[in-house]
Amino acid sequence: MNKTGAFLRELHDAERDLAATCRTVAARQAADRGTYYPAHTVAAQCDRHAEDIRAWGERFDVRIHAKAAPTEPMAAVPESVRRTAPEAHGKPPTPGIALLHDLCLLHEKAQAVHIHWTVLGQVARALRDRELLDQAAAHHDETRTQIKWITTRIREMAPQAVAVPD
Repeated sequence: MNKTGAFLRELHDAERDLAATCRTVAARQAADRGTYYPAHTVAAQCDRHAEDIRAWGERFDVRIHAKAAPTEPMAAVPESVRRTAPEAHGKPPTPGIALLHDLCLLHEKAQAVHIHWTVLGQVARALRDRELLDQAAAHHDETRTQIKWITTRIREMAPQAVAVPD
């Protein structure tokens, strides 16, 4: 496998990770329509991106599988501890704070995808692959829009979650 193929695999995994996180956040925040529906839209966009990346992989002699790589069992521990620690001390997290944490997690994952698209654009330029560059630029634009939505939700929620007394 060449380096471009390996990088496409990383980008694919980042898109799949963002899609899975969006679905998890949507499930946890089902009562918040401003998060629930857009998170599902972002997840669907990520799925389409991952599908396109799998197709590009064949051009670079790498087979990228639709199935996500098995996660390490301990990977979920910090997240579960963060979610249950306040409850262990008798303080259930407020819905606003929980949403703010979820949005920050989405932002982190989306930024990782954004950087991958930036790198792929530069690789496409170096390879003088106009088709890959055009397609990558379109997906990169969608990722920027996703980040703008997440950032807007954080800006909307932060004052309510943090500054307003319980």
